[in-house]
Order: sequence, then structure tokens, then C-alpha cells
Amino acid sequence: MLRIKCSTVAIFLACSLLSTKLIANSDSNPASLIFAVNTDKRVYENTQSLEAQLPIRGRLDSSSASIQYAATYHSIVGNYFEAEKLISGVISPDMLLNDYRLVPALEVIKQKSMKTRITMVNEAYHNAKHRALTIALLQPLYDQGYRYLALEALSSQTDVEQQVNKHGFTTYDHGIYTMEATFASLIFEAKTIGYEIISYDRESQDNRAKVAALELQEKVFNSNPDAKLLIHLGFSQLDEQKQLASELKQQLQVNPLTIDQVRLSEVHSETGDGPLLLERVTSTSQHYSSDPERFDLSVTWPKTIHVENRPSWISSTFRLKKQPLSICKQTFPCYLELAFFTKESNKLVPIDKITIEKPLEQVHLKHYSAPLTLSSYNAITGELIAQKRLNNKQL
Repeated sequence: MLRIKCSTVAIFLACSLLSTKLIANSDSNPASLIFAVNTDKRVYENTQSLEAQLPIRGRLDSSSASIQYAATYHSIVGNYFEAEKLISGVISPDMLLNDYRLVPALEVIKQKSMKTRITMVNEAYHNAKHRALTIALLQPLYDQGYRYLALEALSSQTDVEQQVNKHGFTTYDHGIYTMEATFASLIFEAKTIGYEIISYDRESQDNRAKVAALELQEKVFNSNPDAKLLIHLGFSQLDEQKQLASELKQQLQVNPLTIDQVRLSEVHSETGDGPLLLERVTSTSQHYSSDPERFDLSVTWPKTIHVENRPSWISSTFRLKKQPLSICKQTFPCYLELAFFTKESNKLVPIDKITIEKPLEQVHLKHYSAPLTLSSYNAITGELIAQKRLNNKQL
């Protein structure tokens, strides 16, 4: 059970505070970097050259970039601990009243998602861990009849949606945040289960949320009024007072289940391997939301720790397999990319990325039965060191 650490007044004051680590030489307002409507546009402008920087070819100097750009870059190249250190949530769950207790989030979400036809999960764009929750929900919601997965981060170009649904993979041309390995895994696993992937966000247009809701209505509900839709989107877009959630409620007369992961930071007093909710001690049907008028549930996570040299949420989300580091040929730091082996393998977003700073005997990487290619690079120069196939056949 959580212990009381402050007065009720202090708890509400905590909602206006950020535990963000400021970057030197940055005059940006941390709150605006996290919650501003145009945050994703700024990151887009700053990451147009990001593909040219992969695989690492030198290290991004975080002091010379905006906070979220630096965090997003670290996330995309697999430096998850660095990404999370730069930006954290608004409210520490350890500060909440002691009439709540921590409970596993998945079972509660599964129960609540049965009562609606639209479930929405948000993310902070730099925090790959937030994609792990949606991955965990894919199979349970599919079993309930959910057949569509809408992704804000996927390019709205028609051919991109067609390519993803045909092949089940994402390439570096399909979006910015989809360049991160967990997002690539999310798309692959959704297609493996049987979801139809929907792109819908046209961020450059006026009335972005209204246009997005009309796009979803046309692509999903006009032809299938009883369809069930899972939406993975960024930051405040699931706001039920405005933004996409509000527009969907008005257009479709459906009250979506809205799940926020941005407002709560990790529970540093808690260890574990999955997302958590705060449940009221006196009522197992009441769960905490830091802003009940805007979203239904506030999800938090246990403190991220190292498990076999990977973040604990990766170890709990994916099946991992040991791989020897002989492929680095004693060159360190060594950057590794694990990708599906196809005719377009040089364009596919790897489904695992990691930088090994010093010599180790082995590393734990995601394991799939599909054909894979493991590539090693000099993390300073970007020079390819070696490649090897982990399975025999080409997809």
C-alpha cells in the first residue's frame, strides 16, 4: 500500500510541477516541451536528418538540442535509459494518498475495454516503454473482437498504410516515431495477430482532431458500424474535453476508454515487470485518473531497472535470447541492430537496437522465429563491422 507523504493540497500542487531534467543551454520551457500542442511538429522539424545519423555515427550532444529531440533520438537508437532520464512524468505516484493501492493494469483495462468499442492509449513520443502497454493489449483485445489498430505516428500517405498491411513491417519512410524498435515490434505483432493497421493523422491540417475523427469514421466505422478500434496516439490527443477523443464521442456517439501514460512518472519505491494502476482501497471498481474530466485511467510503471543489461520492461514484454558479442570483433562501443531479413531489409526498421559500451560475453536480444539479420557497427564512426543471419530463409 502507498504511504501518505504529503497533504492533499500538496498533492494537487504536485500536478503543476515537473521533475524534468533541464539540458544546458536550452531556453525552452520544460512544460511546453511535454504538453504543447505543437511538440510533435517541432520534433519533426528537428528529426528530418535523423535517418542520416543512423546507425549512430557519433553521439548526439544533448546540450545542443531541445529536450524532447534529444530524448527522442536516444529512444530511436535504443538508448532507453538516456531517453527516460531526460524527461519524466508530472506526478510521482509515491505522493498519492494512502487510500489507493497499486494493482496490475492489464486485467482492469481488459475488463473496461469490453464496455466500449474504442480504446485509446497514449504515449510520450520519447518513451518506448509506453508502446509496451499497447503490445500487451493486442491479443486480449483481439479476443474481444477488436480488429483495427490506428496509429497516429504512421504516415497518412495511402501507400504507407497499404504497405504495412501487406507486408507487416515498417520502414524508415513510414514515420518518425515508428523508427524506434519497439514501435516496429508493435506493428509486426499486431499484423501477426490479425489487426488491420489504420493511419489517420494529418497533423498539418487545421482542425486536426476533427479531420482525424472523420478519417477513422470513413476507414473503419462507415463500412463496419460495430467495429472495435484500438488507437495508439501521443500525449494529449486522447483528451475527452477536446482533441481526438472528444471528436470521436461526438461523431460516433461512443464513449471511448482513454488511458493516459504521460502524467504519472515511475513508482520508484516499487519493482515489478508490468504497467500498474492505482485502485481505491475501499472500491475495486474505482481507479485513479489525474484528470478525470479528460481521461479515464492513469497508468504508471514500476521503476525501470537493468535486467540482463536491458530495461526491465523489455524483458517482461518480449522473449529474449542470448547472442554472443563476437560479431563486434572487439570494437567497442558496438552498436547492434536486429532486423527481419527480407528483400528490403536495408530499409526495414530494426526490431531491436542496443549499444554495448564495453566488452561482454553476450547480449540479450529480442527473439523471433522469423529470419533475422544481426548487424554490428562501430558506434562512433557508423562503420559496419559484421553481419550474420540468425535463420536460414528469406521472408
